[in-house]
Amino acid sequence: MATGISRRNFITGAAFAGAAAAVAGVAGCSNGTTGSGAADAKTDGAASTEGKTRWSWETKPEAIKESDIAETIDADICVVGFGSSGTTCAMAAAQSGAKVVVLQKMDKVVTNGWCVASYNSKLFLDAGKTYDLPAIYADFANLSNGRDNPKVVWQFLNHSGEVIDYIISQTPDFTPILLGSGHTMGWYINNDMATRYDQFAKLLNAIADKAVEAGAEVRYNTPAVQLVQDESGRVTGVVGQNEDGTYVQVNAAKGVILCTGDTSDDEEMLEAYCPIMLGVTSLHGYPCNTGDGHKMALWAGASMDPAPHTMMMHFDPTWQHEGNAPYSGIPWLRVNVNGERFGNENLGYQSHVTQVRFQPEMTAFQIIDKNWDQHAPKGDYPHPNSHSRATADPAKDWQSALDRGAIIQADTLEELADKCGIDKSNFLATVERYNELVDKGVDEDFGVDGTFMTYNGIKEAPFFAIKRMPGMLVTCGGLTINEKLEVLNQDGTPLGGLYAAGNASGSYYGDDYPLFITGGSHGRAWTFGVLSARSALGMLDRPISELGSL
Repeated sequence: MATGISRRNFITGAAFAGAAAAVAGVAGCSNGTTGSGAADAKTDGAASTEGKTRWSWETKPEAIKESDIAETIDADICVVGFGSSGTTCAMAAAQSGAKVVVLQKMDKVVTNGWCVASYNSKLFLDAGKTYDLPAIYADFANLSNGRDNPKVVWQFLNHSGEVIDYIISQTPDFTPILLGSGHTMGWYINNDMATRYDQFAKLLNAIADKAVEAGAEVRYNTPAVQLVQDESGRVTGVVGQNEDGTYVQVNAAKGVILCTGDTSDDEEMLEAYCPIMLGVTSLHGYPCNTGDGHKMALWAGASMDPAPHTMMMHFDPTWQHEGNAPYSGIPWLRVNVNGERFGNENLGYQSHVTQVRFQPEMTAFQIIDKNWDQHAPKGDYPHPNSHSRATADPAKDWQSALDRGAIIQADTLEELADKCGIDKSNFLATVERYNELVDKGVDEDFGVDGTFMTYNGIKEAPFFAIKRMPGMLVTCGGLTINEKLEVLNQDGTPLGGLYAAGNASGSYYGDDYPLFITGGSHGRAWTFGVLSARSALGMLDRPISELGSL
């Protein structure tokens, strides 16, 4: 049975200063080397010149010698990484009748987040929900700016419902709750959302148990360090490194499936693929997402999504010690520390955060007066890719944020500026100009809808400021794949024997993360975790409902 199996515990963002680490992204960690794959910079978006290398992974390491392999295991499937996609992948592969070995970098299952998106699940249909999936894809593609692979995205849209039905059937002790979006499920204790991160941790723990019960062997503290290939370049296995420094080789007759998470904890990979997040405070309690699967695959000749990669760099959850405050997406006046308004406040959510990323000290403040509660609970801000972080109990949650210092209150604008460290003279001039635009009902400076401007006057005491700073959740670019979840080589054909799921996989997101698919990151991780296992086993066209009954 699995080495270290009794040590398996679960790491979640709950271990990181409360909600601050409860990250929306998926981070199934594995693999441990820092050097990585020999990617062609002309195709992978990481620039270099002929005969020169810029990035460490462009230098392929020497193959581990056969004489250094202390143990060899023959399996059908080797899953690399044991997070949100890795646990579901291992469970599906083992319950499909395969011999499964999991190599996990950490001594625990590792992931972040709490909710999962799916369409047309039983819970979804029983609630009377219907969606126009072609219209949803059209909105998705528009945000992707043409950079997604439609066939890959449609695998999620078409199969997420049956995948989540399967996972729910395997975890009967965990009752999902259909959230207000209609397509998103969360798991809480006694309907208390404060328990959502811990409960999601326990849920993935149960999925990992199911994988082991079905026969999967899990090797903890065993990072994968190199892929094994035959003469044709097909991936036939993977080498892992044991705690004592010796190596184990897993021969995978059906396929190696990379579920190794994203690149956001590797500063060099951020510089190459998502430089905007350099210097942004990470929300990861355990910084193990160092692009290890990406690098191994690049060494083997795989291709990567071109830079820049899509990101989740959000205000919510926050890393600030005072915690979150509601309504981070509402188009209230925003000023920087110089007291200047700097953009249209009704852009998409990521656009808000990106604007703040480029402000002095990466800091902005939402400003509103005593009338915040007259319109905030309505949620009538129609931008398709934003959210207000609304609350079921506005007065209670507003007061909680005040008590924690997440919202600053003052009786005068001068006092508010002083409390926040905002340039006072500029701030007063900005508010005066803003109120002029409110009275006109036309935003002549930045083009916010005049309807919102009439809501947002800064005129009646007390006045409030909410500090917003970006936090790094996850990068959402990965190895290029096809609709079978096969990793592709530089000419766009399958490398052979190699699959990717979760944030190790690419060909999905484009220029912006689609917030209108709430829980989409975990939804993709679960769906592609299961589908990659079925694809590697030649069962992709068979119904997922048969799983667990074979």
